[in-house]
Amino acid sequence: MGNIKAGDDIFFTFTMAEVLEKQGHYEDALMIYKILADTNPSDTALNLKINRLKSLAERRRGARSQGGGT
Repeated sequence: MGNIKAGDDIFFTFTMAEVLEKQGHYEDALMIYKILADTNPSDTALNLKINRLKSLAERRRGARSQGGGT
């Protein structure tokens, strides 16, 4: 996964996930969105964010593996 690890002093909030997402830390944002979705599985906004970020993270990993990484 990304740079966030268990025990890190970080708040797992929707806002924190959005900040990480805007900074391009898609995998870290995705992890927070998943944690939030576990506590509120019926939240459609979270599920949409998760699906979109999964796609972005996969594309980024693919670009890196082809030598075009950032």
